[in-house]
Amino acid sequence: MDEGIAALVGAAVGAAATTVGAGLAFGTAVRQARIQARAEHAQWRRQVRREAFLVFHALIEDVYNQNWDVLEAMSLQGVQTPAHVPIPLYESRRAAHEVMDHIRRARGAVQVEGPRSMYQLANQLDMLAYAILDEVAVLQSKESPEIESIRRTDQRLRALQSGAEGILDAAAKVLDDPEPTAPVPRARR
Repeated sequence: MDEGIAALVGAAVGAAATTVGAGLAFGTAVRQARIQARAEHAQWRRQVRREAFLVFHALIEDVYNQNWDVLEAMSLQGVQTPAHVPIPLYESRRAAHEVMDHIRRARGAVQVEGPRSMYQLANQLDMLAYAILDEVAVLQSKESPEIESIRRTDQRLRALQSGAEGILDAAAKVLDDPEPTAPVPRARR
């Protein structure tokens, strides 16, 4: 009987050790899966942010490029180019509003993806782009726009270009820092 009890105790200890080992292996596998999921989520989030920042930047660059050409043509009017043909103000503003709709949607994506500092930069550029587009619309509606108004708008356009470069620099810093895109680990219980 002593041998029988010893065999049962041995089998019970073996079964308990196997169960504990399997539980530890399962816990480790679950923990590893969570770590992998967090890493994949952080990478996905970083990509979504990158895309939001680049789309916004591209739209701001388009405002700069298109309006730079318009201002240059106006400032050279009568000298190297034919006289400026005015566009009705409502048409110019309608075109400006269409451009701004795209910028506002892109700014919304930046706001959702964050961080707040990026949204604040995007909001400033949004307002500056709106002011420029409106000023260009007014200038385009005049038969002979004042050179001083063209210069003032040109200065704002240059500020917009500088801001576009600034948002790229800020985006690079945000995307290089893993903390803002990494999900917050749960506290241990």
